[in-house]
Amino acid sequence: MPSRPRRKMTVPLQDASLLVLLIFFLTFYSASAQLTPARRSPPKPTQAGSNPAEAELDKRLAATEDARTAGDAAAIALANQRLIALALRELAQLRLIQSAYPQAIELYRRSLDFEDIPDTRVDLAIASLQASQLEEVLAESSKALAADPNNARAWNVSAQASIKRGDYAKAAEALDHAARLNPDIGTLYSLGICLLQVQVKAGPEKARSRRRASAVFQQMMQLAGDSGSLHVMFGRAYRDAEEMPEAIQEFKRAIALDPTTPHAHYFLALATFAVNEWQATPEIKNEFAKELKYYPRDYLANYMVGFIASSERRYEVSDKYLTAAVEVNPDWPEPWLYMGLNAYARSDMKRAEPMLRKAVEMTGSDEARSNFQIRRAYIDLGRILATSGRTEESEAFLAKARALQNKVLQQSQQNVAAMALAGGVGSAAAIVPLNPKSETEAAPLLPADTDPFARVDPSLMVRAHLTEKQRAAADSQETRLRSVLGLSFNDLATSEAVRKEYSVALGHYQEAERWDPAVPGLAKNLGLSAFRINNYPEAIRGFARAIDEKPADAPVRAMLGLAYFAAEEFANATKTFSPLGLQGMQDSTVGYAWAASLARSGDLKKAAEVLGEFAKENHGGNDGLLLIGELWIEIGDYARAVDTFHRVLESDSSLRKAHYFAGQADIRWEHWPEAAAEFQAELKLEPTDPEALYNLGFVYLEESRVDDAAALFQQVLSAQPNHANANYELGKILLDRGQLKEAVDHLETATRLSPQTDYMHYQLQGAYRKLERMADADRELAIYRELKAKQRAKAGMQSVQSR
Repeated sequence: MPSRPRRKMTVPLQDASLLVLLIFFLTFYSASAQLTPARRSPPKPTQAGSNPAEAELDKRLAATEDARTAGDAAAIALANQRLIALALRELAQLRLIQSAYPQAIELYRRSLDFEDIPDTRVDLAIASLQASQLEEVLAESSKALAADPNNARAWNVSAQASIKRGDYAKAAEALDHAARLNPDIGTLYSLGICLLQVQVKAGPEKARSRRRASAVFQQMMQLAGDSGSLHVMFGRAYRDAEEMPEAIQEFKRAIALDPTTPHAHYFLALATFAVNEWQATPEIKNEFAKELKYYPRDYLANYMVGFIASSERRYEVSDKYLTAAVEVNPDWPEPWLYMGLNAYARSDMKRAEPMLRKAVEMTGSDEARSNFQIRRAYIDLGRILATSGRTEESEAFLAKARALQNKVLQQSQQNVAAMALAGGVGSAAAIVPLNPKSETEAAPLLPADTDPFARVDPSLMVRAHLTEKQRAAADSQETRLRSVLGLSFNDLATSEAVRKEYSVALGHYQEAERWDPAVPGLAKNLGLSAFRINNYPEAIRGFARAIDEKPADAPVRAMLGLAYFAAEEFANATKTFSPLGLQGMQDSTVGYAWAASLARSGDLKKAAEVLGEFAKENHGGNDGLLLIGELWIEIGDYARAVDTFHRVLESDSSLRKAHYFAGQADIRWEHWPEAAAEFQAELKLEPTDPEALYNLGFVYLEESRVDDAAALFQQVLSAQPNHANANYELGKILLDRGQLKEAVDHLETATRLSPQTDYMHYQLQGAYRKLERMADADRELAIYRELKAKQRAKAGMQSVQSR
């Protein structure tokens, strides 16, 4: 069993960081470690005819320079906020181009924090539309229109969201507004489509809607002139609205105007094919052939001719056109599927299997396309695998085919023909729209990472289809914008720090760092703002980066050491302070923190050396001397501690706590009569001071004046019942007197108030044993041993860190 624990002086010393906060900015180091505004290169001149956004960016850059030159913190903040808003908006535009929609959304939102204008809200709505966040689209476009009812872009994007929701009436209403403000071809065409799609009953309402659509198409011809391409567009609008006679009429008009109109023959053939219930007549084949005559590499026409030939079992002809389709667009699964089916029909399993697997791979999760026709690949692959002995894989493919067939049966209850005309999933013919890249691809997969600060992963930009030149231009623009944002956030934060808005400033310094960590002085600025709001981990990170950049920067090194000290990372503090040498020891802030860090790291000899240099000057008057005296106690030089406190009393004999701390030094020095005299002197100044009363009682115990000690502990507890140490000492006295119940009460109170104090648990377990409460005693003994083990581990860790 462990020996009886020695009683300890348990009153903590004052918080040494108080001195740091009191005189922090009175030192050489802090005077030198001031906020550093970033220096900008003059904005590059805007070339005539350049992008208006670039011109505006240069204009706002110039405004920040003017404000900075004037030295007005409020003007600096305003100018940089406007610059940040524009730079964020421009970077968001890049993210749209790169198909990084979640990041674009976050950037637009952040831009609005600095400048809330309708155009940015419209841009945010467009990004949200690309990300299929329709409620966000409608909300943002509504806000933009509330501020600017004549914003045609806002009406347009609101309409697009309504179209995606299938609310064509609301979309038509919004597009009507947009068309009145800006009657361009795109807006008018969307309006015409919506008017045709509005679900109204047959009769006057439907006729009126169709007449309005026809009038819109006439307006388009007046703006752009009559052309075959326009009539193809009109025909597609009628086709999608299931108005097949009108669609066929428009396609024929396109051909009459210009037989070489792209896709005119194709769509005429397709519409006639649908009306003919997907039976390919010579007339239909002839129209597809004419399309290929004018455009031999047209994917859609090649695919459809190949499909029809496959259905007619003309496999060689089919493969010829399907191969041509694959050469144009290898990413679509349908040609691979039918080439595989062709090979399977000819018993060419060696060729069929890779073709069918390719079709499955290209289809991916989009199994519903073309009325789940990919099920045919699963069926034939299952049969191929079964006949070649790969039974397990065969069963998997056949099970998948059965699952898809069930979906086909469910879907057959719907209007298949309508779906075919709307986009090509109603039959194996796959009614492919005019632009496969824009109309039938699934919505882009959104990256999980929505971090607006991150650069876009190249693998996520595949769908953006940017050329090498376009990617290089985007990279160049992003580099410039990141530099602008880094500098502007730094300058904005500096203007806030000057006005003592340190918490806000820290957030903006952190944003500056995310955009461009190379901004001169940024790391130091970040550290200073973090230190001022006691965010020491962030201060350490900032100052450490600044020291990595400039290892010889003594003021920043001092600040880093002080941050480590305030965070109680004393080993790191001592290592950081060490290169400052004698000047650091004598500094009114650094010297004390350095000595205290050494003492708390266990290097008492070096601590005494540093504190000796520091104490040569009276830093901070009597308050400073009190802290120096406390540190001498911590170092273990009790004679110098007492001498320091007596110097304070010579200056001011009525100063509170000087006698008290001198008594603390004498207790550790085991000078009991001197300690008693010091506490008695303190009590003359403040008769009810509970700590002085307690410590005098502690001294009386050491002098075997037990009854006097007990009386003092009772006096302490009368004023402060929750004084842990007084409860502990009185409990021990009562235990020695055999007053077990009363002793246990006080010892239990002590351990409850100070549960991490090991010797209190040890005394309590002894009291329990005397009362034969063995389970309670064993519990307390286990707690005591656990706490001692933690202390040994902590001491070992500190020893390693101090080496």
